[in-house]
Amino acid sequence: MSKLSAFLKPSPAGKTKEVHLARFTDENGQIVPFVIKSITPEESERIARKCKDKKGNLDKAEYSNQLIVACMAEPDLRDSELCQFYGVMDPNMVPGRMFSIGEKNIISDAIMEINDLWMEQETLDEAKNS
Repeated sequence: MSKLSAFLKPSPAGKTKEVHLARFTDENGQIVPFVIKSITPEESERIARKCKDKKGNLDKAEYSNQLIVACMAEPDLRDSELCQFYGVMDPNMVPGRMFSIGEKNIISDAIMEINDLWMEQETLDEAKNS
């Protein structure tokens, strides 16, 4: 029989991590880090529901953009000045305009890591291979 106390752990939501992209520097040429945060499973599920079509298929590109916006603590991609600079009204369009393909992949990978989504994918891959 397990001890209940082993399962009484606070949610890891709110953890933060800095991500450095060489292109984003201040006036002195110093790299300014992006700060990403983990979110709750409920928030991830809410985002996923919003990104499904009528047949229930997940739009992975839209989910990725919305996940980046939800997990980006700094800068706030919902900021009106940032949206205006990138010529969009919808903050979920900012990642596609702000980052190169490689930069977006770096941000996405960091978000997957901080939210333990790599562990989930590894478990799924192991199950498929057994």
